[in-house]
Amino acid sequence: MQQKRHGRKIKRSKNLYKKRKGSARKTLEIAVMIVIVAGLGLVGYAAGRPLVNFFLGGKEPAESANDPGALIENINNPPVEDDETINAAEATAESQPPESKNIKGAVFAPASVLDNSTSLAAYIQQAKNNGYTSVVLEMKDSTGYLFYASEYAQVKNTEIIKGTLTAEQIYSAFENTGVKPVVRLNAALDQLGPKHVGGVSYFISDGSSRWADARIEDGGKLWANPFLQGTRDYLSFLVGELSEAGFPEIIIANAIFPDFKGIDFTYIESEYTNINTRFDGLTGLMKTVDSKRGQAKLFLEMSVKDVVENYAGYHQTAEILRGKKDLDNNSVSLLLIYTKSDFGSELKTGESSSVKLPPDIAGLMNVLYKQAGNHTSGFDIVPAFTSAGLTDNETESIINAFEDLGFNRYIVR
Repeated sequence: MQQKRHGRKIKRSKNLYKKRKGSARKTLEIAVMIVIVAGLGLVGYAAGRPLVNFFLGGKEPAESANDPGALIENINNPPVEDDETINAAEATAESQPPESKNIKGAVFAPASVLDNSTSLAAYIQQAKNNGYTSVVLEMKDSTGYLFYASEYAQVKNTEIIKGTLTAEQIYSAFENTGVKPVVRLNAALDQLGPKHVGGVSYFISDGSSRWADARIEDGGKLWANPFLQGTRDYLSFLVGELSEAGFPEIIIANAIFPDFKGIDFTYIESEYTNINTRFDGLTGLMKTVDSKRGQAKLFLEMSVKDVVENYAGYHQTAEILRGKKDLDNNSVSLLLIYTKSDFGSELKTGESSSVKLPPDIAGLMNVLYKQAGNHTSGFDIVPAFTSAGLTDNETESIINAFEDLGFNRYIVR
């Protein structure tokens, strides 16, 4: 019997920065400080220094410890913290990866770690210190931004490129660290690609204008159409580019169709709206991507709920599995994500039927991922979970359950 490890705790990130004080309070504290510092001349600066530190919130003055005059000058002219400085500090604190003592874990990194080589190196080291052996980098987000300097001609000099580091520079930052980089690319959720890359957009049937999921002025978004060659060429180029840079694993996320409604079925060709046949567009996209992956392993990301709640067939993020016979399970694995808010006390098994789910989270993982394995026979599964909404005990139970189910790795997002 496998012995569970105990005592592992994943810590939450906390705001390490105090709120700014009001001007009246600052004035009062400055006055008190002047009196205290003046008194230091009588009792000696060394004896008074702990009091100074106490009123400075535990911080050491930047000036020399041998220059009380410099300290008084600093008190009378306190440094001003503007909003930009405070926001940057808070962002740094929030970007720290949670702690994991399990050596099999991977963690999703915020896009900000790709701002520069220093931020990236610091995050990699912190992830390693916290027990992770892999870091997931979102290189193409759901808006369509690229967080590295891609060479794809149609986007190279556009607002799509957010990153300044090349794929090679990002990969090099991981070398000799013991931490594996994993890439994540959004496929069809792409508002910017349709504006700059030819053959990507959905068009209304007469071809007169691009289709969006609502009026643009009301927040409507453009989407990439997986049937179109432009979409396939663009995504596969990115996969090839990142594979050539050395990245060993690439996650393809949101290989999905928009939620077409009402009048959309009048405007959009039935090839793109018929759920019984349109999965061919998704598997066709993956075949093109697979041809450019080189030595990299591909992962299809989807919700575990969309896999197991399949009384009407695979849907939403798992819709591509309707055509799973056309996917190469030797090169493609499944990343199945558990999100607490996706589940209640029951799981629907039909239009008017459902089954009770285990009340304990370990039992729930056992049911969900065993059932997912039954529905995806032949494909390797990597489990993942969204940490939002979970207690430390629930997180611990999920990880232990994954281990008991025989999974040799997992991902935290």
